Amino acid sequence: MQLNQRLNIKHSQSIVMTPQLRQAIKLLQFSNLELTNYIEEEIEKNPFLERKNNEVGINGLKEKSSIESNDRDNNRWEQINKGKNNSLYYDEISNLEDRIAEPKKSLRNYLLEQILLEIPKGEERKVAILFLDIIEPTGWININLSDFSHINNIKIDVAINVLKKLQKLEPIGVFARNLGECLQIQLKEKNLINEANKKITENLNLLAKGEIKKLCKLTGLNEKMLSIEINIIKKLNPKPAENFSDNDFRIDPPDVMISNTDKGWRVELNKSTLPTLFIQEDFAEEVKNKNTKENDKKFVNEAVNSAKWLLRAIEQRNSTTLKIAVEVLKKQKEFFKNGPGHLKPLVLRDVAKSVNMHESTVSRVTRSKLLQTPWGIFQMKDFFSSSVGESNNDEAHAAKTVRTLLKDIISNEKDTKPYSDEQISILFKNKGVNVARRTVAKYREMLNIPSSAERKRLMRLNKVVNIKS
Repeated sequence: MQLNQRLNIKHSQSIVMTPQLRQAIKLLQFSNLELTNYIEEEIEKNPFLERKNNEVGINGLKEKSSIESNDRDNNRWEQINKGKNNSLYYDEISNLEDRIAEPKKSLRNYLLEQILLEIPKGEERKVAILFLDIIEPTGWININLSDFSHINNIKIDVAINVLKKLQKLEPIGVFARNLGECLQIQLKEKNLINEANKKITENLNLLAKGEIKKLCKLTGLNEKMLSIEINIIKKLNPKPAENFSDNDFRIDPPDVMISNTDKGWRVELNKSTLPTLFIQEDFAEEVKNKNTKENDKKFVNEAVNSAKWLLRAIEQRNSTTLKIAVEVLKKQKEFFKNGPGHLKPLVLRDVAKSVNMHESTVSRVTRSKLLQTPWGIFQMKDFFSSSVGESNNDEAHAAKTVRTLLKDIISNEKDTKPYSDEQISILFKNKGVNVARRTVAKYREMLNIPSSAERKRLMRLNKVVNIKS
């Protein structure tokens, strides 16, 4: 066998993801708040990158677009306190402490303070802390008392005694083991507890099903008296601890704002959540001139080039976001004009084709952006939906629109005569939407709407509750 060496030239294509390209892709999917956090990290790493909080966008360009008018939003800000001097008057600061809200205590800290005051040191306080460790954001404790005592090696009578003390703490209803007990604690505190409402709170499943006759038999009350007791219970708080900071939620500001003005629809970025960046090029030149080392000059050049690339990438991200938001407005004009219930089917491919971008780009942009509309704040991805059924003119309807119509139909049902799924399907067809009975049932279950039989029982319950005394 003869061995020899040969040199072959081969052509091939490959995609190389440079660090700059990866950065640009990452910026596309950031919300405004995420972008701001990313920028802060870059500022920490780059000595020549600075931020300035003002209304003008990156590179001096205001990030705004309008599809029906090009009017500028002049006189956006009004000058306040004009003509006043800068001194503070006594009446402006005298109640400063009252006007600054004290941070809300957590549920645990609020209860712990009461435990330290109400329960003496020793075994009982230790048991109370064990109960506190398992409390839920609602204020309930989801435990079996026997199991709790066994696991923590506590005598059952001690656990019961401590629990009774804990159930007297504020907010009234905390440390209940279930909804019925929570309501009973509040009834006792208000001196409203009696045998009838005790039976009702012990049989809440019957109340939920609208089993009025069974409740009347259990309590020995007629419908009118039962209505009085039920209305008392309705005024109680099933989740006594829900107002504490443990259970707070945060609503992020929108990334894009769409509004209807006298001159047309306006689409603009929310500049209040976007910082303005600039590069300190004079400072960079000064540093290069003072340092003769090549490594130092190389670092300065790389830092300045990195900052310039970041500015271009952010500008491209903002421009792309606006372009896609404008296209969403065009495609979903009926929603913006008339509100929920008028959403049309829209897929990423439709928008990508219109703006001449790749589908993956549209997906990244819409993934985490919030869009403010005349009807409230929505996720941008909410405007993309699959279709359900076909009408006589072959126009598909968005799944979200079908769900909205379903809720409207059920909310307008006549008392004691709820629609069956088959009847709802017919009502949909009368509105030009072809939806099968099984599809109605599927969406009804998705929306946690009971069946017609269960709704009928709830209607009877509602009728009893609303009996005038």
